[in-house]
Amino acid sequence: MKKTCLSIVIVAGLAAAPALAGDQASTPKLVSESAARFVSDLTYTELLRQAMEKGWRYTPAQIESGYRRHFEEFKLQLIDQGYTIVVGDAGA
Repeated sequence: MKKTCLSIVIVAGLAAAPALAGDQASTPKLVSESAARFVSDLTYTELLRQAMEKGWRYTPAQIESGYRRHFEEFKLQLIDQGYTIVVGDAGA
């Protein structure tokens, strides 16, 4: 669990680093769709793990739907924070 949380913090920190650099006016905040999906999947996997510890069980279809829904909601949160989601590698 500690490794998963640490991974999430590291990836989120890397995604937020350009925003913290003070170059917000000249540099657009970009994040690749693959990086956003990676962070979303890590986060949702941790949520599922916690639910399983509490005895909750889901069908494979529910889990697949949950991953999709979580990713779509995560993208909306990033957009709300001023990020632009790009297909492929950000900045390429």
